[in-house]
Amino acid sequence: MSFEQNENKSNAFDFDKFEQDLEKQAFQEFDDYDDDKSTPVETIESQKDLEEAYGIVTTGVEPIEIAGTASKIIGYIAAAQREKARLGTYVIVPYENENLFGKFTKLQYRQEFTVDDATEIHSNRMLANKRDISAGRRINEEDYKLLALIEPICILYEKNKKEGLQRRMADRIPKPNTPILPVFDKEMVQTGLNIPKEGIFLGHLSVGGELVKTHSVPPTVAYYMRNDYSSGDPLIFRHMLVCGSTGTGKTFLTKNILRQFETENSRYRQRSDHSIQNMPCLVVMDPQDEYSQLYEDNQLSEADKFNFDSEKVAYGGIKTTKTFTAKVDGERYAGKSRAEQVEFTIPFSFVQYNPWILETAELTENQRNGLEILIADYFKDTKTKGKTPTYIGFKEFVEDPFNKEYYTEQTDKIHESSYGGIVRKALNKTYERIFDKDAKPITELFKTVFKPGQVSVFPTEYINNSRIRDLIVLTMMTVIVDNKLNTSGDEDVKNTPIILVLDEAHRYLSSSAGTLSGKIISKFAEAAKQGRKEGLGLFLITQDPQDIETEILKQINTKIVLNLNNDAAINAVKVPLEYEKRVPYLKKGQMIIHSPDNGDIVEITGLSNCVVKHE
Repeated sequence: MSFEQNENKSNAFDFDKFEQDLEKQAFQEFDDYDDDKSTPVETIESQKDLEEAYGIVTTGVEPIEIAGTASKIIGYIAAAQREKARLGTYVIVPYENENLFGKFTKLQYRQEFTVDDATEIHSNRMLANKRDISAGRRINEEDYKLLALIEPICILYEKNKKEGLQRRMADRIPKPNTPILPVFDKEMVQTGLNIPKEGIFLGHLSVGGELVKTHSVPPTVAYYMRNDYSSGDPLIFRHMLVCGSTGTGKTFLTKNILRQFETENSRYRQRSDHSIQNMPCLVVMDPQDEYSQLYEDNQLSEADKFNFDSEKVAYGGIKTTKTFTAKVDGERYAGKSRAEQVEFTIPFSFVQYNPWILETAELTENQRNGLEILIADYFKDTKTKGKTPTYIGFKEFVEDPFNKEYYTEQTDKIHESSYGGIVRKALNKTYERIFDKDAKPITELFKTVFKPGQVSVFPTEYINNSRIRDLIVLTMMTVIVDNKLNTSGDEDVKNTPIILVLDEAHRYLSSSAGTLSGKIISKFAEAAKQGRKEGLGLFLITQDPQDIETEILKQINTKIVLNLNNDAAINAVKVPLEYEKRVPYLKKGQMIIHSPDNGDIVEITGLSNCVVKHE
C-alpha cells in the first residue's frame, strides 16, 4: 500500500500482535550494521533521549527504501509526541556509529482499526460534544496512527576527532524500529544543512516560524553567510537580493545585515595586491532616508548584548557613516541623519562619456543619435577653446542659430525636425537645477566616498523631482561600475571592496523603467558577472523582483525571500516548490534563504531587535 494512498488496509494485519512486537522492539540495541571504521558518533546517550524520541522507523506501512533519486522512510509518531511534529522538522535516525539527518516532509493520519467515519451519525456524534471540540480533543490518539515521511538529507559521521563532524550523501538504510530523535546538537544541525559556523550573521534557523532550539547556550542555531576565501570568494561578491512586500521588514533586516560587514573580521583582498585586505565600503542608495541611522546606536538590553556576543553578531552604530547629499536648486536636505554630511554636485563633464543621462523616454531614435552628435561636438569645442564644459554652455551651443544651420542645412548631420525635438525635450530646466552647482564635484570626492570601512549613504527623499532623483542614483551606479570595470578606472574605486546597496532596485534595473535605466542595465549585468574579480558586491532590495532584468537576477547567488503575495514576484525568485508555497504565509521577520553556495535552502527568522537605530 502506498504512503500517498488514502485507502486504509490495516485490517490485513494482526494489530494486537503488531503493537506487542513494536513495544518489544521499539528501541532495541541492534548489532553492527557494517564494518565502517569511522570514529563512533554520538547517537543515543541516555534514556532521556528515548523519552524525547518522536517515534520509530516502521515497515508496517511500506518498505524502507534508500535510492539515488527518491527515498522512502516512514516513521510512526508516538501519541505523546504528536503535537511536536511539524512539517519541516529536522530529525536524526541513529545507526550504531553514524546518524541519518533528515526532515519531515509529509504527515498523515491513518486509522488504527478500520472504521467508516465518513457517516452522518458519526459526524453528528462528534459535533455534539462541543466541549471536546472547543478544546481540540476530537479523537483518542491511540485510535489513529500518525505517520511521517522522512526525507534523508545526509549522513553525519566523524573520521576522527581532529576533523570533527562531517556529512556525506545518504547512502545507508536505517533499520526498522530505530528511534526518530529530535536534533539538540547545534553542530549536527549546521553540518547536516551544510551551513557555515561563522560569517555574516543573517538570522536564526526556524521551522514554521518557530526557532530551532538546541541544548547549547544560547539554544538558537545562527545562520551565517560565508565571508572568507576558504571555498572561493566571499559570497557577497556573488551578490544578494532581499525581496518582500511592503511592510515585511526589508529595511529592518537590511540594516542588521549591513552592520555585520563593518567589522575588523570582515576584510577582502585588494584587487591590485591580494596580500592587502581591506574592510568594505558600503555605498547605499537611500530613497527613504533610512540608512543614515546606521551611524547611531540602538537601545539594547544586557541580555540582547550577551546573545549577540555569543553568536558573533555585531551591534552598535557605525561611526564612519557619512551622508552625501546632491545640491539641487530649490531643495534642501533636512533629514534624520546625525552623521557627517557632505554636499556634492554632478559636473556636466560627466555627460561626455555618459550621454544617455540627457536622453529622456520621449526622444526618438533619430533624436537620440542627434543628441549624441551634439554632445560629442560640444566637448570637442570646449577643449579646443580651453573652456570648462557646463550644462548652460551646452544649452547655448545647441540653441545657437549658426550651429543649428550647420547641423541641419550645411552638413545634414541632423534632420531639422529631429533638431527641434532635441531642443524641446532634452534641454530641460530640470538639468539646470542639478548640474554644476556650488559644491564639490562628485568626481573630486572619490577618496572621500570610497573609503574602506566607511558607509556612504546617498539619500534622495528630499528631492521632489523624480527625474533628478533617478539621475543621482544612476550617476552613482555608473561611477562605481565604470571605474570597477575599466582598466583605467580610478584607483580609489578599483582598490576598495565596494558593496553597492540599491533600495527599490526594480526602479533602476528594469528595461521597462525608461531610457536611463535601459542604458545602465548592460553595464550592470557585466558588473554582476565580474563582481568576484573586481571586488564589487551588489545588495539589491525590492518588492518587485519580477521587474529586475533577468540577466542580472541570474547572477544573484543569495536570495532572501520575505513575504510576497504576488505570484509573478514569487515565481521570479525561483525557489523550490516546497518553499515557494510557504512564501505567502511568512510572517514579519520570517524568511526563506536560498543560497546554493552557502548551504541547503532553509527558513530563518531575523532578530527581534535592530542592532542599530531604526525608527
